[in-house]
Amino acid sequence: MNHNTIYKDLPVLDSFSRVCDLSAYTELPDEWYIIVADIANSTIAVQSGQYKAVNLVGVSIISAILNIAGKVEIPYIFGGDGASLCIPADLLELTRQALISTRDLAHKEFSLDLRIGIIPVRQVRLAGKQMLCAKHRVSEYCTQAAFAGGGIEYAESLLKSDAAEIDRLITPAEYAAVADYTGLECRWNNVPSRHGETISLIVRSLAPTLQQQVYFYQEVMEQIRQIYGDDQLCRPVTVAGLQPTFDNKKLALENSLKSHGKGYLAHMQQWLIIRLQNILGWVLMNFRLKTAGVDWGNYKNDLVRNTDFRKFDGVMRQVLSGNSVQREKLDTYLKAQFD
Repeated sequence: MNHNTIYKDLPVLDSFSRVCDLSAYTELPDEWYIIVADIANSTIAVQSGQYKAVNLVGVSIISAILNIAGKVEIPYIFGGDGASLCIPADLLELTRQALISTRDLAHKEFSLDLRIGIIPVRQVRLAGKQMLCAKHRVSEYCTQAAFAGGGIEYAESLLKSDAAEIDRLITPAEYAAVADYTGLECRWNNVPSRHGETISLIVRSLAPTLQQQVYFYQEVMEQIRQIYGDDQLCRPVTVAGLQPTFDNKKLALENSLKSHGKGYLAHMQQWLIIRLQNILGWVLMNFRLKTAGVDWGNYKNDLVRNTDFRKFDGVMRQVLSGNSVQREKLDTYLKAQFD
């Protein structure tokens, strides 16, 4: 078996609701590793106005590791203030370097404490957990990983409890680490809710068995559908809401990330590149032009379809656009289940 193609070869589930079908999952091999990362005190950072910086650092982990993986497809989930990924063993050393660099970036550029841990899948299994992985379709061109079995949650618990079992990337001072964030962009204005508010929903089942947990998640998904409607009604990102930003403060975040450690001239060059690209993008999208096979008139539509606003990693996570009445109905339902 080629362990590097395990995720690539997974069958693609045709809808997000199928992530509750445990028969659709495959066990990742013992030779793989779980990467977990989050920003300490992220709630405080968000409340102090660092929401975009927190998000950018979280997704930069994914960007750096995907650029290392190249054609090797790996499963990952972005969690807002961090990320969870699984990688084969032969990507481990380069991944360590990228994670060390990203931790340094978070601290020096954004004053954020990025916690990172690496744990072998074998160790998760010895702890009595499973590292199950599936893949579901987001759009015609985009798929998203799903995790189950408690492996990700176990790794996160080790990270947050300072457990000795997790590799925390303690590094000698002379170790020079680098990361490539090519492909990562943060160039849109905040997207307003077309219905009045946007909520972030995180639901964790406390049922004793995995099968009981997924049954509950199925019920929650059905309640969301009844209260908020189908995907098109509650999708948080819309074509009308997507507007490129020219705000220097917002663009400075990506600028700082991509020029980190490269000196003043590189910083200014990146500053110019980002702004020129934004102007060009605005022209191409607004005049619906085509270049090198890219139909810029449909760019926003494609971006909306590819937005992964629902995730499952043993915990159900969704971002929903709705109104206060819908939120209160959902809140009442969830409180009743907790009681």
